Amino acid sequence: MSVLINFLSKNSKFLLFLFLQISALFFTFNRNVYHNSILEEKIISFTGFLDSKISYLTSYINLKKENERLLEENKEYRNKFLGKTKKIKPEFFAMLDSTKYKQKYYYTTADIISNSITRSNNYLIIDRGTDQGVSPEMGVVTSSGVVGMIINCTKNYSKVISILNKNTRINARLKSSKYYGTLLWQGEDPRIMCLSDIPKYVSVKIGDTIETDGKSKIYPEGILIGRVSSKSIDEETGNWNISVELFQDMGNIQKVYVVDKLDRDEIKSLKDSIN
Repeated sequence: MSVLINFLSKNSKFLLFLFLQISALFFTFNRNVYHNSILEEKIISFTGFLDSKISYLTSYINLKKENERLLEENKEYRNKFLGKTKKIKPEFFAMLDSTKYKQKYYYTTADIISNSITRSNNYLIIDRGTDQGVSPEMGVVTSSGVVGMIINCTKNYSKVISILNKNTRINARLKSSKYYGTLLWQGEDPRIMCLSDIPKYVSVKIGDTIETDGKSKIYPEGILIGRVSSKSIDEETGNWNISVELFQDMGNIQKVYVVDKLDRDEIKSLKDSIN
């Protein structure tokens, strides 16, 4: 009690000033229409600011659920407009691209469990395995580009060799001219890959789109990969060395599509018989 009394006695002048100031502001804003309108405007502005932050926080919390909803809608859209609705396996949906490249494949969604981009040989783990119809040599993509290829599976999980792996080789082409080469990662910038084996007489422009060429049994034709960011002539081969800036940020992936060409086994059997 004595502490409170001492505090009041030491700060009596300041407290009196504060009381008079608050009283003056109260009477000013309470009886003056102009000042009252200013105060009301500030309150509305502050309330709106606070509500917008709360709305943003709520949207962020619900982001995962919203992403899942959009993926399901995207799956239904592709199924409706790009192909048949025949269901191959419980987790897979058939897809026939009859309007563009006339290719057959099917796909399912998966979540990324783990991912690395800083090593020389990077891998991902997804939450789909043999029980969901996933098997090695299936491609993994997003709506923005190629992610990698499945190399090993358990019942409910699969290991994916990332495109950011020095052992990865992807058949890729210039979308404009359809000339194709080999896309690989040189182990440096996770945003940049290198496209080689394109002859120097082929016209290459900065900004040209790079996509899959469909010649492998892993990825369907026409999957976007990136854009040409720089180019130079290899003095040894005389071909272009093309730097490709990836469309997909490999360090920021939550959802992917697992893709398998429906005629993959038939093509593999034919190649084996030739070998």
